[in-house]
Amino acid sequence: MHKHWNEVIRYFVAVSLVALPCTALAGQWRVSSGVGVSERYSDNDNLSATDKKDKFVTVVSPEISLSGSGGGRINYDVLSSIAHHESSDGNDSTNPALNGNANAELVDQILFFDVSSTVNQNRVDPFRSTGDDAVSRAQSDNVTTTYSYTLSPYLVGRINSFADIELRYSYDEQWNSDSEVSDSSRQAVSFNLNSGRDFAIFDWGLVGNYSKTDADDSDSGQSNDDELKSADLRLGYRVSRKLRLRGSVGREWNDFDSVHSDIDGKRWDFGATWTPNKRTTVDIGYGERFFGDTPTVDISYRRKKSVFTASYTKELTDARTLRREQGIFDEDPFGNPIDPVTGDPVFVYPDEGQIVDERISFSWSRQGKRTTLTWSGDHSVQEPQSSREEVVFISSSLELTRRLTSKLSFDTSVDWENQENELDEEFETWRFNMGLSRPIGSKSNVSLQYTYTDRDSDLPDDGYEENRVVLNYRINF
Repeated sequence: MHKHWNEVIRYFVAVSLVALPCTALAGQWRVSSGVGVSERYSDNDNLSATDKKDKFVTVVSPEISLSGSGGGRINYDVLSSIAHHESSDGNDSTNPALNGNANAELVDQILFFDVSSTVNQNRVDPFRSTGDDAVSRAQSDNVTTTYSYTLSPYLVGRINSFADIELRYSYDEQWNSDSEVSDSSRQAVSFNLNSGRDFAIFDWGLVGNYSKTDADDSDSGQSNDDELKSADLRLGYRVSRKLRLRGSVGREWNDFDSVHSDIDGKRWDFGATWTPNKRTTVDIGYGERFFGDTPTVDISYRRKKSVFTASYTKELTDARTLRREQGIFDEDPFGNPIDPVTGDPVFVYPDEGQIVDERISFSWSRQGKRTTLTWSGDHSVQEPQSSREEVVFISSSLELTRRLTSKLSFDTSVDWENQENELDEEFETWRFNMGLSRPIGSKSNVSLQYTYTDRDSDLPDDGYEENRVVLNYRINF
């Protein structure tokens, strides 16, 4: 009971950090809300290889969205949802989700204040199963609810038309419901001096960054600090309307646990951005840091009916950042919203130190008159700097939606996930979905979904097969 109320308090603290400033300074609110009610049946609710147990679960999911501005001095956008699960065996649970942002202009064109807050669910151990829907995750002992907020005041200024200045301070905290995942806080200061309107073809910038992260190890009661400092000179040159060259040179001073003997030193990169037309952007680059080379590729091609994106990055990050940046209320490639609290938690190595994440991602989608086809994939190699115990996460998805009639739609998808670690353990999951949906009136709809999951795991009793049927009704107010 104590843990449950801690979760409730944390959720409302996260909501209030964004909502209260909005309430105080709000002008016009734009409010939308809705609620979903679903009945879920699984023939293997406990996701067991040998001891299958079927179960019915009723899910109630209210959702509210707030957006607007207050006299041009504040802008805000808050989307919140809570899914409550009533189980036939009495094992009830709740999944909260939140994505809120607000920006206030405190002193005209000089002093600003940003506030953001998120609540989402993430795996504790990425190699153990949690199921593929919110109900399974809510009942799993391998999921943590992550609460985070950020407070960030900043000053902006201008030196005539010669340069623009920004000085920003940020403070953020992250709490986790599972004690195996450390709570943490971070302070950061950034300074940006960028070329102004006098520089059209040639541009430049001076950038300085400082951050200190304090992570509490719940098991040992010890505190682990990571400290990162850097300074860079950035230069850019516009060769033509279609081609821009860029480069930077700088130095970093770091303090964190690492297998590298030297985590300080010089860093540099150069690259080019090519935009042959309004639909196409190609950005490529190459650089070096203390952990090795840092190539980058970012490709985007958009037409009215199709979208293609691909990227390759190799960067220094950490687990708390990956957990926070997980998309909760997502959009498809065409900007259409996806129902909340349905996406899988991100795969992230359970390490609170610095991680080198080498990642390849792609997405292709084509939207026809009645049919939309989407193919996406992700390949992430994560190397914790404290151990070099490299882990690999791979996923791919193929999804088809088709409008059968003016009111009846069909969707189907095939998903594949694969994880490998340094112990040569491999975990593979295949998932097949298909469903029908139909609007009822102008503000509600009903859907029927079937899912088959087959997980093959090297861990004992971690593999399983499951058949699941979900009947869902949703109404918007």
